[in-house]
Amino acid sequence: MSKKLRLKEDEPPSEPKVQRRRRPAAEIVRELRRLRSTPLRIEDDNESWTGNQEKVPPPDLPVTSLEQLEQIRLTRHRITMLIVRPFFEQAVTGCFVRVNINSALEQPEHRIAEILGLLELDYGYKLDEIPTNVALSLRYDDLVVPHEINDVSNMAFTRNEFELWRDNLVHQAIQPPTSSLVTRKKIELYNALQAEAKGLALVRQSFRLTIRPPEKGGILERHGGVYPWQLKQPSKKSSLPFKGFIGEANPVLAGMPDVKGTKKS
Repeated sequence: MSKKLRLKEDEPPSEPKVQRRRRPAAEIVRELRRLRSTPLRIEDDNESWTGNQEKVPPPDLPVTSLEQLEQIRLTRHRITMLIVRPFFEQAVTGCFVRVNINSALEQPEHRIAEILGLLELDYGYKLDEIPTNVALSLRYDDLVVPHEINDVSNMAFTRNEFELWRDNLVHQAIQPPTSSLVTRKKIELYNALQAEAKGLALVRQSFRLTIRPPEKGGILERHGGVYPWQLKQPSKKSSLPFKGFIGEANPVLAGMPDVKGTKKS
């Protein structure tokens, strides 16, 4: 009797039996109908295979086309809007402009230039109606030169200017802007333009430097005009005025003989 008691005491206590509950058939049918009505999500299948792996970010590729560089080009008009807003320097640094590198008395010649930062001049000048002494530190060719904002063009980059800029990057061993930089600068420019601008009266009141009178040269180009040396002159082969232009527009008139002057009686 004592042996049987000892054996029972040595045995581990038996686990209680779990009673399995059978799901009702109606509940199973409702669950099946719900699963059938739910569309299949492909990303769920991918997540089940990849687990908790992080998504690989897109590669940071350099800018290789004119259209990509145009996305971070600043016009003179856009800089005028930004200069009276906070975070101006952060927004424009790293962007690109089309700048005239010649003086006011010379024929304009433009380059694609990168804005490296801002400088303050010892004098003031008018940017449209805004007084300022801010200059842009620009890098083009093998130079880093300060330029007034009035030297920046409102026109788009040309294909020849882009090819020259790209060749210069290779010769100077300069890294081109990347796709991530383009994305970041677009966000910074948008945020800067959404900020509240200073009033023109407040800017004029707080400006203390002497305003330099504007240079006459370059005003025509800044307002979208054409310089005389860029105008197409009519052909001088014919005595009929504007015959070259008419001939290009109407081939029938181009074959007409020249009109000779009549003799006076």
